[in-house]
Amino acid sequence: MLSVAPDRPVDPLAIAILRQVDPVARALGVEYLVTGATARDIVLVGVFGLETGRGTRDVDLAIAVDGWPAFEAMRTSLVGTGAFVPDRQIVHRLFHLRGEQRGYPIDLIPFGAIEDPGATIAWPPDRSVVMSVAGYREAFDAAVPAEVDPGFVVRVVSLPGLALLKLIAWADRGAADPRDAIDLAMLLRRYHAAGNEDRLYGAEIAVLEAAGYDADLAGPRLLGRDVARISRAETRRTLLALLDDERNLERLSRAMAREMGAARDPVALARGLIGQFQVGLQEG
Repeated sequence: MLSVAPDRPVDPLAIAILRQVDPVARALGVEYLVTGATARDIVLVGVFGLETGRGTRDVDLAIAVDGWPAFEAMRTSLVGTGAFVPDRQIVHRLFHLRGEQRGYPIDLIPFGAIEDPGATIAWPPDRSVVMSVAGYREAFDAAVPAEVDPGFVVRVVSLPGLALLKLIAWADRGAADPRDAIDLAMLLRRYHAAGNEDRLYGAEIAVLEAAGYDADLAGPRLLGRDVARISRAETRRTLLALLDDERNLERLSRAMAREMGAARDPVALARGLIGQFQVGLQEG
């Protein structure tokens, strides 16, 4: 189990939200997974002490449900606590209330038996809005328990699971929103320092050797291997096809370059990290 360090506490508002969600989910028998920016900050900042440079302003929860009635029961029950109000336009979004003011948005992403073929969901009532939930089952299965507050443990997406979801999300909406690419860059650059040093100098020494003992390159390659290990064959093929497309690589590299700071050639650095990740994904 992961534990957040006392001197690196999780955002109190995020904890308050999770403490209000948890009993509702338990009462309904709904398993959920903390993902997105909140999970990123729990693991990278709270557990491993690695700064992300990005604040958390929302809470994303993947919920395993068998149909739309179960999703609606979860949504309605959360609103019924008085701690949340629904977004009038986005069916899966709630807002946490701070007094009479709307606070953090809460996105509920359903997956599991609710999915249509092709790992998609079509939002009611008219099913005209279709969303990919590819990778969520793998991310859920590979999730880790994390003590995010003393005595309070939730299921949090692992870093390989988060990388998987970020890459798929970027493929879906990258042209309009670079945040998924920026978060992927962050994961690629910090993975070796996120509890993986012993692996790189031990069981995964071959990865470090192949990267010329450069941990900054070995990390993305190891992450690629770990993503492959948790992915179903179909998902892995999808990721490899995405990264084999030169136009996608160019777009992804340029979007990731925003996270490269003062690098002399941030696009080239991003391209190199993606390349190492791709090799690891093939090896895994």
